[in-house]
Amino acid sequence: MKERAVEETFRALFALTDLRQVFRDTKPTYELDEEQTRKVKEILDAVRRSLEVIEEELLGNVHPR
Repeated sequence: MKERAVEETFRALFALTDLRQVFRDTKPTYELDEEQTRKVKEILDAVRRSLEVIEEELLGNVHPR
């Protein structure tokens, strides 16, 4: 496993932990205000970027764009 993939795995996991906190903060309705919506979008974008790096590092360019 390449070091960059490992780093991005941890980055994605930390971001998902932040998302989990948003869920905790909005419990029990899980309705998001504007700030929370912005934060969720940022988190998901970060996770997507990390997953792209992980996929590229471990599997190669399996989904060319």
